[in-house]
Amino acid sequence: MKRTLLITIAFQILLLGCKSPRGEAESSDQLQADSLQYVQELEYLLPSPAEFFSVVQEVGLEFDNSIIRPIENTTNFQLYRNQALNFGLYLADFSYLLLFEKQSESIKYLYQIQEMAQLLNIENYFDDAFFNKLLTSLNEPDTIRAISIEQSASFFNRMDVIGNKDLVILITSGSIIETMYIALNVVDEKRITDRAITTIIDLAYIFDSFYLHYTITQPKGDEVAPLSEDLLELRKIFNSMAINQVSKAIRKDGNLVLTSEVTHEVNEYNVRKMKVMVNTIREKIVNQVY
Repeated sequence: MKRTLLITIAFQILLLGCKSPRGEAESSDQLQADSLQYVQELEYLLPSPAEFFSVVQEVGLEFDNSIIRPIENTTNFQLYRNQALNFGLYLADFSYLLLFEKQSESIKYLYQIQEMAQLLNIENYFDDAFFNKLLTSLNEPDTIRAISIEQSASFFNRMDVIGNKDLVILITSGSIIETMYIALNVVDEKRITDRAITTIIDLAYIFDSFYLHYTITQPKGDEVAPLSEDLLELRKIFNSMAINQVSKAIRKDGNLVLTSEVTHEVNEYNVRKMKVMVNTIREKIVNQVY
């Protein structure tokens, strides 16, 4: 996943809110139709946790075993929505472990994923052939990592064929929140470095893409209203950072050169608010409050 992709996603989202070429606001039905078509494409653009962590690692992500969600007996997850949300957390943790070549620990999380996939009736994505391939490669870290990241990306890129949109968006919600929680572990709001700003901007683009997806395919029922409210609050915090890409053409040595610059208002206050909100949502998922 490249920064170009993230910026492209954000730009496409911006276009959805624009007026038509005639200068008139599009009808709500047309906007909804356009949005639904875009979301179908978006499902293939959202990065898997493995893809995002690979980018964040380049700007300083380090391994910290204490921040991942501990393995818990699957019988403790009673409600379907809590199974799905925590399944998303474990998927992100699994990718994080693989990125830092923690093979023995990642296998434990893989078994947890398999058990929870059975609860959610999506075990076909993590079948015996996949597990056997991993187990025969225990002494080959690079092979294990490549196989598992490919499987993780494949799952996220093909979740639309599951057919259950509520399940898909709940799994994605858990995974996005855990990815952000882990990535923000390297951000110190009292000393915001250029590296930290890069991470936050990447998170903002990814979350904006996810949130559009969430609002269009939002799970039905009052049960998920608290989650929806918290995600909206998180989006408001990102909006307060005023992250914007400005493109312009300049002449350099007689040639026309296209350049782009990302402007923002990232500061200690809104970074602290963002971390608190992400931690709050994550804690509610872990404690099955939603």
